[in-house]
Amino acid sequence: MEAAILGLEKSGKSTLLRALAGPRTGAHGQERVSSLHLPDPRLDALARLFRPQKVTYPELVLHDLPPWPLQGRTPGGEVSEALARADALLLVLRAFSRDDVPHPLGRVDPEADYRTISLELAYHDLAVLERRLERLEKVARTGPPAEREAAHREAAALARARQSLEAERPLREEELSAEERKALSPYGLLTLKPLLAVLNVDEGSAARAPALAEGFQERYGGRRTAFAALCAQAEAELRELPPEEAATFRSELGLPDDPVPDLMRRLLTVTGLVTFYTVVGHECRAWLLPEGATAVDAAGRVHSDMARGFIRAEVVPWDALLAAGSLAEAKSRGLVRSEGKGYRVRDGDVLHILFHT
Repeated sequence: MEAAILGLEKSGKSTLLRALAGPRTGAHGQERVSSLHLPDPRLDALARLFRPQKVTYPELVLHDLPPWPLQGRTPGGEVSEALARADALLLVLRAFSRDDVPHPLGRVDPEADYRTISLELAYHDLAVLERRLERLEKVARTGPPAEREAAHREAAALARARQSLEAERPLREEELSAEERKALSPYGLLTLKPLLAVLNVDEGSAARAPALAEGFQERYGGRRTAFAALCAQAEAELRELPPEEAATFRSELGLPDDPVPDLMRRLLTVTGLVTFYTVVGHECRAWLLPEGATAVDAAGRVHSDMARGFIRAEVVPWDALLAAGSLAEAKSRGLVRSEGKGYRVRDGDVLHILFHT
């Protein structure tokens, strides 16, 4: 999974990267890149039960991009490529005041910044759609019959998307048909990507960060738009300390519990991903899968041979397995179900996939 970190100048993007991934990052041209394992308390609990030799967490690759250019200008080159590849956007909103770090627009107003960036992303997508619609118009007039028909269908989907953007509705919150999503998918539209906005507060406001995020969620949130809040500077500094020492400092500073696991959960939720688990041999592993994906999709996520030779999946919820204390006991209690190819995997399922080679 990949996410692009966006924000205005001096919003604390790079500080958030350090808060999430630690101090070690790599530089690739205009962006900083870091990868981390997504924290998963459920996987930790399963590992304590099974005591495997290897525990594997899902990986998140973060791209810290240059400050977003204003006045309708859009990034190009490798930055544009990183945005197109991203599965989700992490938007950093400045909610801290520092006299030695002036806000580029002369005021600290995270709500205004959110509206500004939202409009900039919409302008980006409108420009992409307008260019494509101009080409489709020519094909619809002069192309061969089959191409004209395909151009008309695509143009209808793109025109509807343009109407949504002109009404300041991000495409990620629109009810799009499968055909419309297919038509829009090649163009890397930014408002189509799930978005998690992170309010970067100062240390004195860290205790009320959850309430601040909740207020934004009520005003601007949606199924694919979410908000979180933390003090990135404090969390980045704590990330450099051993866990015991960090916990002591957190208590002394009066900071809330580590907000990073909650932020990561929100990111998975807004991206529409569920987590399933496997215990195979000496490895206990967590996997990410889109909501609505089937057991055979999960099998293919583990290995293509499993999907091709899929027979059935033995399924047990992670908490039921923990309560039983062992897989054998879960089976004896009738907690393990046998499911076929069409079963839709639920968040927290533990799967044992049977297949033939």
